[in-house]
Amino acid sequence: MSKKLIILLLILSTVAISGCTMNTEAEKTFGEKDPATTEDLYLVNATGEHYDRNGTEYYFVWGYVGNRAPVPASNVEITAQFFSENGTLIGTNTTTPYRPSTIPEEGESYFFAGFKDPDQKIASYKISLSIK
Repeated sequence: MSKKLIILLLILSTVAISGCTMNTEAEKTFGEKDPATTEDLYLVNATGEHYDRNGTEYYFVWGYVGNRAPVPASNVEITAQFFSENGTLIGTNTTTPYRPSTIPEEGESYFFAGFKDPDQKIASYKISLSIK
């Protein structure tokens, strides 16, 4: 065999052994983690209450959203739906985590959402979590 062919075979075998040509199922870089999903998010706790803010009555909900994923969760949306005593939807407010805005891996972030309620008709709320 010629020297050029032997050198070429050595280079090709080195590349093959190094893993550079190896693909995983998801075609990810070695060690890359899956991004956080909506299923990784959970409501740690939430509290709702009426507040007077500069003469206007609001119903505020606040609490914490958790992230079970081993990676940060970004682009999280928190949707609060506000209901009357008989279950009628009064309003909706969509917000993002406040502090920090990206929920850390296996961590939590504070949130709050409010809705004008001058007649204090809001009696309950529902929180939905998603990643956009």
